[in-house]
Amino acid sequence: MLTERQIQILKSENEYLLIQIEDLNQAIAQKEQELETLRQTAKQAAELQSRIDINLLEFEQMQRSIGQRQQKAAGDSIMIEELEKELLDTMRTLQKYSSLADENESLKASLQGSEEELDMASGLYKKVTDLKKEISLLKSEIEIKGLEIENLKEDIKELKIDKPRNGE
Repeated sequence: MLTERQIQILKSENEYLLIQIEDLNQAIAQKEQELETLRQTAKQAAELQSRIDINLLEFEQMQRSIGQRQQKAAGDSIMIEELEKELLDTMRTLQKYSSLADENESLKASLQGSEEELDMASGLYKKVTDLKKEISLLKSEIEIKGLEIENLKEDIKELKIDKPRNGE
């Protein structure tokens, strides 16, 4: 039979363990909430990654288009040089040259626009790189939080196992 003092000690220990369990449960709930937040962030990061991938595809298409325009501009430049030689001979060639010069200016403006698009795409690529780093960090944080939750669960199990032993 337990004495009043032993009963009082057991009650006190029991209350202390219950408080610890409550604290651990609160910590687990908080960690699970943090984990859910990280999952949401990872989901958003995945969506951003998808958008970035689309932007990269568009960037690649722009690069191909710029390459084609540059090739066309190079071809036009050669044609203009040949026409300049013929311009000295006839007035009609002069009119053709004038037309080609206008076309060349248009191509330069188009090329300048393409270069601006390339600069913008370069900025997007940097953002993609930064977001990939951020995604990696978020994944690491999720893993760490998951491990912390598992450790807290193990601590609770140990407390629950130790609780009956203390009562014996």
